[in-house]
Amino acid sequence: MARDNQRAGSTVLVCLALLAFVWSNGLSFVGSAGRSRSDRTVMNIGHGYQERMSARQHDPGFTGAESKGAAPFTAAQANGAAYDVTFKKRPFGILRYAPGANMMDAMVMEIIPKSRYPGDPQGQAFAAGVQSGWVIKAINGANVAGQPFAVIMDMLDDEVMDQRMSQHFYASEKEPRSGTPVDPPITVTYQEGAGKDIQWPEMKEDIWEGFTR
Repeated sequence: MARDNQRAGSTVLVCLALLAFVWSNGLSFVGSAGRSRSDRTVMNIGHGYQERMSARQHDPGFTGAESKGAAPFTAAQANGAAYDVTFKKRPFGILRYAPGANMMDAMVMEIIPKSRYPGDPQGQAFAAGVQSGWVIKAINGANVAGQPFAVIMDMLDDEVMDQRMSQHFYASEKEPRSGTPVDPPITVTYQEGAGKDIQWPEMKEDIWEGFTR
């Protein structure tokens, strides 16, 4: 019995040491919100973004067998109310963006649906009321409507990374940037209307996948 207790105690100590190592090195488990990036990290997220994030069946222009039938959008279809949201730091709390017709423009698709604590960077979009279906019209006052998706993504430089994306990301680093990242604070002008007919599935939290639809 004493030997069993000693063995169990040793196992607990090993587990605690492993957790301490993971925590101190900023690592994350698959399905977690992921490790946020340093502002000094060079990224070319515009290239390969769609491969890392992958399209969903409710996306406008999705062509898979399970497509919900939404047509590709354009910035011109976003003709509703406009909203200016200022993000103080990256990441913004937006899990995924999607391109419009001909890989132009950018639409907000998934948002982390909570703020874990006051000032949580990954709760910024939720706290500001950003909604799925909003199209990005301007960044710090510069009009980006009709610009290539890759340019907009590089300007925002906003992506929550985790281990599942590493292969696609490192491949994208070899590509030139399409746009220059904007220094925070960043004011993004969104406009609604283009996503009004999309049936958005409910965001759910999974212990392995994190937040997903």
